[in-house]
Amino acid sequence: NIEKQDECWRKIQDLERQLQKLGTERFEEVKRRIEENDREEKRKVEYQQFLEVVSQHKKLLELTVYNCDLSIRVIGLIEETVAEACSAIKARHDRTNQELGDLRLEIHKEYLEFFRMLYLTLGNLIYKKEKKLEELDRNIRTTHIQLEFCIETFDPNAKKHSDAKKQLYMVRAQTEEELAMLKEKQSTAQEEFQPTEEALVAAGIDFQHPADEQNEEILNRRSKMVEYRAHLSKHEEVKIAAEREQIKRMKQLRQSGASKSPRSGVQTPPQMITGTNNY
Repeated sequence: NIEKQDECWRKIQDLERQLQKLGTERFEEVKRRIEENDREEKRKVEYQQFLEVVSQHKKLLELTVYNCDLSIRVIGLIEETVAEACSAIKARHDRTNQELGDLRLEIHKEYLEFFRMLYLTLGNLIYKKEKKLEELDRNIRTTHIQLEFCIETFDPNAKKHSDAKKQLYMVRAQTEEELAMLKEKQSTAQEEFQPTEEALVAAGIDFQHPADEQNEEILNRRSKMVEYRAHLSKHEEVKIAAEREQIKRMKQLRQSGASKSPRSGVQTPPQMITGTNNY
């Protein structure tokens, strides 16, 4: 009986140890399951939070995409508007430049006419002043010769010729100053005309430079003067030849009349052919 009791007690102790072990295992299992449950709940909460964040981010991204599409559309409209405005501005700019170019060309043409009038007028004045200088030089030489002659012959008019010579020199100096001023004005006007000349040449406008016109006018004037002098010289030669022929005929008449009746009548003096000197 005692052995059976001891055996029962041993079994009871084994069962208690098993029960304690099972209790510990159950506790561990419950603890593990609770921890797993907590982790699962935490995971669900985190996943739910992640879904919410993703949803919000998705909405923000969709809004960003919408804003980008809207911005692209607005940019396209703005680009079209700017392109149309730029095209209109360019067309207006080209039209304005064309109008300004035409206006500048008309102004250059008007300035050409003004420059031609000014240049030819100055050229005419310069030509007259140069001719006046030549005449003054001739008068100075003539006055100097007369002064020298009066000095040699003790002529009282020497003082008058000396004063006349001084006056001619004064006039010549003044004329030289005026000539230099006119040439300077002509040179300045030609320099100022240079941009207009370049603009007219660039525009293909055919025109004759006033300097060429002036040179041509001077050549024509000199040619006319040469022809005029040649005509006068020829006219003088004809008059001299006619006068010589008349003198020759008068001598023949006198000789023939003297041989017939040397003192029978009054001799008529030969008439000279006179003419007006055009020089």
